[in-house]
Amino acid sequence: MNALPQAQPGKLFQLVFALIMGFLMVGIVTFVTTASNFGFGANFLATWGKTYLIGYLAAVPAIYLLAPIARRITTQLLN
Repeated sequence: MNALPQAQPGKLFQLVFALIMGFLMVGIVTFVTTASNFGFGANFLATWGKTYLIGYLAAVPAIYLLAPIARRITTQLLN
């Protein structure tokens, strides 16, 4: 099994990580919040899709920029 690299990941890694993390987290969060606010009505998928797209476009750059900071803070807290 491959272990995650211990050194700071490269820019390509950070971009792919942000894209995947954004896909997963935005999907979960927007699904739950859309369902809790609007229920599973006839237009649920359209509402969720719109919310998902907006959230994804906001989250990916935020993850890309903030993940290195979160890694540094985590390292400092655990060392």
